[in-house]
Amino acid sequence: MLSVYKRPAYAQLLLLLISLVLGSIAIWFFMQQPWLGVTLDVIDEEIRIVRVDDALSTQVPTGVQLQKIVSAKGESFQLIPTDLSMESDFCDTYTELADFFARQTVISNLLKEEKIVLLWIDKHGKEGKAVIAINQRTLADLPIVFLFQIFVATAGFLLSTWIFLLRPSDLGARLFMLAGLMYPITVLTNAIPGNRELAISGDVFRLLSSINHASGIMCGCALIALFLSYPCKLVRTRTLFLLPLFYGVWAICDVFWWMPNQIWGSRIPTMLQMLSIILLSVVQWRKTQGQPLERAALRWFILAGVVGSILFIIYVFRFNLPDFIPIPPRGILVVEFLLMWIGIAMGLRRYHLYDLDEWSYRGLLWVAGATAILVFDALLAYLGATQVASLSLSLLISGWLYFPFRQWLWQKIVRRPTTNYENLLPELSIIAFTVSSSEQQARWESLLRKLFDPLEIKISTTTESGGHLHEEGLALQVPACEKLPSFLMRYAGRGSRLFSSRDAELVTSLSDLLANVMSGRSSYEQGVEEERMRIGRDLHDNIGARLLKLIHQLRGTPSVEVARDAMKDLRTSIAALDAQPVPLANALADWRAEADGRCEAAGCKLHWSQSAYLPAQELIPRNKASLESVMREMITNALKHAAAKNIKAVIETENNTLHITIENDGQIAELSTWKDGYGLRNLRGRITELGGNLNISASSQSVQMQIRVPL
Repeated sequence: MLSVYKRPAYAQLLLLLISLVLGSIAIWFFMQQPWLGVTLDVIDEEIRIVRVDDALSTQVPTGVQLQKIVSAKGESFQLIPTDLSMESDFCDTYTELADFFARQTVISNLLKEEKIVLLWIDKHGKEGKAVIAINQRTLADLPIVFLFQIFVATAGFLLSTWIFLLRPSDLGARLFMLAGLMYPITVLTNAIPGNRELAISGDVFRLLSSINHASGIMCGCALIALFLSYPCKLVRTRTLFLLPLFYGVWAICDVFWWMPNQIWGSRIPTMLQMLSIILLSVVQWRKTQGQPLERAALRWFILAGVVGSILFIIYVFRFNLPDFIPIPPRGILVVEFLLMWIGIAMGLRRYHLYDLDEWSYRGLLWVAGATAILVFDALLAYLGATQVASLSLSLLISGWLYFPFRQWLWQKIVRRPTTNYENLLPELSIIAFTVSSSEQQARWESLLRKLFDPLEIKISTTTESGGHLHEEGLALQVPACEKLPSFLMRYAGRGSRLFSSRDAELVTSLSDLLANVMSGRSSYEQGVEEERMRIGRDLHDNIGARLLKLIHQLRGTPSVEVARDAMKDLRTSIAALDAQPVPLANALADWRAEADGRCEAAGCKLHWSQSAYLPAQELIPRNKASLESVMREMITNALKHAAAKNIKAVIETENNTLHITIENDGQIAELSTWKDGYGLRNLRGRITELGGNLNISASSQSVQMQIRVPL
């Protein structure tokens, strides 16, 4: 036998057919009831005919007060307003309930005749009557509210079973399915008597009412079990069986009228169940602290369960509430129950919770606003204000007090700062024009942290383009951008919320914008590089050729060394224009070799010392050339001005900073007598450009020059 777990589509089709069959049975049963073709309503404690079928328009006037119905045999029955009550729940005691059902039986028996006489009184006190043939409804005569309740029952049943078929092993889905099995029974057993024209058999009415109460209580048990198990499991699974045992006995006592009255029989257990759902919502909210995915699902549970529970409590106790409290019509409450079912299904299915997260807050605030208006309206009506005045003042008070408070609360609970691209563009420009790739990556990561405040952010190897949500909104993929890697962020807002589609769109826009800025920088650098190459070629071909000619002409004279030094400086400058980054260790080796050669030629001994461990740092050509010139100038000063016999060079690195110390002996002059010549000024200028500093100290035996340059 094929399992529904493997073929959920077939199972869902079968369940759809079952729901259609149940709906058809309800429609067929409803159509078998006698039908007069008139619509009755209670207005000012009087039964009035408010609408008649077109075929009766010439016989029965509208707006008249219906007094009695008389059978063809002459049996008459005086109608009272409670005969038109859509439900039996208006009765507080079982004695009143028995009397109501007995009257329904009498009226139902009278309607079994082929014809019946309606007796009425018009607004002038004049009596009238009409003989009406009793028929059966056609499909076209079915009330819209009844058909809508059929739809609600079918939709609720299919929703709960669909969630179960998608997640058959999930305890929450199973409990929701159990509630869904009771849901259509509760709705349909209410729809049939609730939409009757005048009466149905008292025995049938009592049976439908008992089934309605029992199925409603069992549906409430399943919902309580659901809130006990989802999203956090609060009790052991076997403990849940105590719920149907306890409430099942209570329902049996209500069915057989063993309770003191109907308040204790059906209203109190229903209220206890709904209050339990509200209390469990609070407990689950505390349990899911720090779990954004579970809390996002719970928000829909709270919106659906709490709002539905409050409305259901009001609906059950509506007959005990003061007249000035406005009660929503039965049709509106049916819509609310369907929305409640949809909200629970969304929370269980976890479909796009990252987008539904804000809407759950909006829904709660909307409900709070509507409740505020109703509370103000009821309070003003209680104080004696007219209906128009109370409603107007309620809207005015809500506009002054609630809506500003709502806006403030929205900013507090959502905590979503608005994105100001005018402020972000300078930051993106700084990132794009940062020279170091590691610093560029660090700045981009810092900006992402500032915008989304994730608990975790790490480099990802994905090649997807654009921002993508993962793990049902717990994680957001940031696309790679030029040389910047892709990042994966998890737990937005320090774990207080989910990432949304809006967040994914934002990182995509920022990445595209950053890529455009970086592309502009690349174009700029390419132009600079081409200009450098042109300058380098001009220096090599023109100045270099002339210096080489000068060297040949001065060969054999003391001035030839000056020309050769000029040629070396020229080659260094050209290399800085058209060279690749050089590892620090290689640069130090070049500087040591040059310094050693110069000291040997001058009859000076070089003592070179450097750290055993050097960071894997590369020097860009410009920085290498500048540091090379600095080293050359310091050696030159020692040889030229001090006629040094020993030069000591110490190279160290610490905290990503290069420390160079050059110390020499020889002819030492007081520092106060030193004057900055072109060479020393040039030395200070180069070090300043590199972001470093120069310190010169002297004693009677040596001069020490120290520089510190950030790598």
